[in-house]
Amino acid sequence: MKNRIALAFTALLAAVCGPAHAQASVTIYGVADAGVEYQKASAGAGGPATSSKNLVNGTFGASRLGFRGSDDLGGGLRAFFQLEHGFNIDDGTVTGAAFWGRKAIVGLSGSWGEISLGRDYSPGFWVQFYTDVNAFAMYGNSGTMSAFALTGMLRTSNGIYYVSPEINGFRGRLTYSLGDESTTAPKDAGRVIGLSGEYRSPTLSAGVFHQERKSVFPASGTSSQTNVYQGVTGLYNIGQWAVSGGLARFDPAGPNTATSGVVKSLWGGVIYRLGSSDVRVNVGHVTTDLTAPTKGKSTLIGVNYSYYQSKTTNLYVDAGRVSNNASSQFGLEGGSRAIPNRGLGSDTTAMGAGIRTTF
Repeated sequence: MKNRIALAFTALLAAVCGPAHAQASVTIYGVADAGVEYQKASAGAGGPATSSKNLVNGTFGASRLGFRGSDDLGGGLRAFFQLEHGFNIDDGTVTGAAFWGRKAIVGLSGSWGEISLGRDYSPGFWVQFYTDVNAFAMYGNSGTMSAFALTGMLRTSNGIYYVSPEINGFRGRLTYSLGDESTTAPKDAGRVIGLSGEYRSPTLSAGVFHQERKSVFPASGTSSQTNVYQGVTGLYNIGQWAVSGGLARFDPAGPNTATSGVVKSLWGGVIYRLGSSDVRVNVGHVTTDLTAPTKGKSTLIGVNYSYYQSKTTNLYVDAGRVSNNASSQFGLEGGSRAIPNRGLGSDTTAMGAGIRTTF
């Protein structure tokens, strides 16, 4: 009698819920990255010199926990989602204000490409990621060199993302973000549009991108103006070696002033692979067009070494420095870390060692 009741309940549940999709799958993944670091900032307009020793998170790459899944809908159509949470492994806190702040998308893909909705990286990120010898990791990565954080366009929220199918190594991306979705003027604040073209092969990766973002201008006003960010990058593999480079331009809303202006970046990098280890060097120069008293000028350099104990775990040591003139205050970045300086004219140096494992 009990077996009959159980079978009847199972049949009722199957009728209500419908058949299971054998092709549906969910993957849990993540990165755990921690290290020790010494950092020093020389005196600047913001105060005297400082130095500190810290246990830090994510110098090689941001610590994260992620979920990705897909469902085969038949006829070449697939539904997918991805959620990614960033955390600080040194103290267990959430990275940023949003729990799923790294990524939160759902979408469909087919022979025509893929389209997704939510929060994701912008086209400019992917162009630089695939052409950076550091792949956005450690000190001196191309995101630092190209002043990406300054633009506010690394990721976009409330976005619609299209990625074309890859044809002979070529691929395009288009992003449109609804921005802050404000009900008061300016209603277009935070809106982003971005597009890119990429080429990838075993020996050559290259890309070009153009992105625009609406911001409230003047500050606290009811109107908006456009920030423009654009660039071109490339990476070429030569046996154990790879060389990369790029240039970018960020034109913030409004005219150049004594504190804000067009930012131009130029950088180059090299990686040397030797067995289970590699050495990466990136050098860049950033200028900011100011009306007075002189242009801002910054020089950045990062030297990094990694030893790969397995496919998922590596040890690393790294060192980086940014030198600013009296009109510039660019900070040093490493992976997900932003290392502060002491205002205009302050130089920042950092060095450290850590371990990263992925799962």
